[in-house]
Amino acid sequence: MIAIIIGVILIGLAVFLYYNRQNALNKSLDVRYYETSKISESSEIYKSVKAELGEGHYSGNIVEFKGIGSTEKPLLSEHTETECLYYYASVERKYEAEEETRDSEGRVSRRWVTRTETVSSNEKMKTFTLNDGSGAKVLVNPEGASIDAIDHYSEYRPEKGNRAIAETLTSAFLGGGGRTLGYTYTERIIPNNAKIYVLGELSDKETGKLTVKRPSEAGKTFIVSVKSEEQIVEDANSSAAWQLYGGIASAVIGVIAIILGALKIV
Repeated sequence: MIAIIIGVILIGLAVFLYYNRQNALNKSLDVRYYETSKISESSEIYKSVKAELGEGHYSGNIVEFKGIGSTEKPLLSEHTETECLYYYASVERKYEAEEETRDSEGRVSRRWVTRTETVSSNEKMKTFTLNDGSGAKVLVNPEGASIDAIDHYSEYRPEKGNRAIAETLTSAFLGGGGRTLGYTYTERIIPNNAKIYVLGELSDKETGKLTVKRPSEAGKTFIVSVKSEEQIVEDANSSAAWQLYGGIASAVIGVIAIILGALKIV
């Protein structure tokens, strides 16, 4: 029975990897398909449409821009207070916990194992201006985008002093929730005034201003990235390849496990 359950889980994993692989391939195809536009050219087209239809009626065009992203009121990242357009910050606790196991004869053994848990995670972003030097600017709302940020900060801080001693005593004598070894603080950011690649829908419907945002049509790619176009394609293709291999392996092992379980071999 256990083998069958494991097999079903592995086949589910294979389906998940296949779905993610398709997303990675679509991302690669979209980045290669769309050519980089000048913001000034798109702005001129928008002005003519706005003159004819009025404000708030322009949307649907998928565009690819490259430029400098900036804002006059940047965010301050959580751990380092760095000026940025986007950040993801997390705190991970590393701790030791006592694990109890029982063998086939009912004998109990205990050992200390090292584990980690996420204590907190926080993601913030804001609309910013993109300038490609063509003489015009456009707003970018990164909400809902596939975001590639910079690994800006990572620090492990060992737990010291009275708190560590207290936790150790609690765990040893009262069966507490483990003894803390330390915390890892990490940050990923898109700095203010960074070079940014953007692929998304150009619209003025929500703000009344020309803005690149999440496409209204489901399944369309939306990217905000500090990587180059070439890097994005390379990473997407690499991800698709590894997910293909992983999916095939999971499916094959899953089918074998189900067959063995059904035959009661394992």
